[in-house]
Amino acid sequence: MTIKTDINPRWLRNLERIFEFTFKLSFILVAILSSYIIWIILFGWALLPDEGPDPYSEWCEEYHPELTYNECSDVAGW
Repeated sequence: MTIKTDINPRWLRNLERIFEFTFKLSFILVAILSSYIIWIILFGWALLPDEGPDPYSEWCEEYHPELTYNECSDVAGW
């Protein structure tokens, strides 16, 4: 009496393990990426630089103190 059994070669079993690992790893990476995106959307305003003083307004105050900012920008060509 002979029994026919299907024995997978070792490389095929290893290939299946690699596929399972990469599939699980892809879920983990997608979860991490999603959390980063959510954090950037919620707290991205904290990463923006603070706006400093306008150098043009300082220039206008120094060289044309009698003009308004709009008039000074017209004179300077901004």
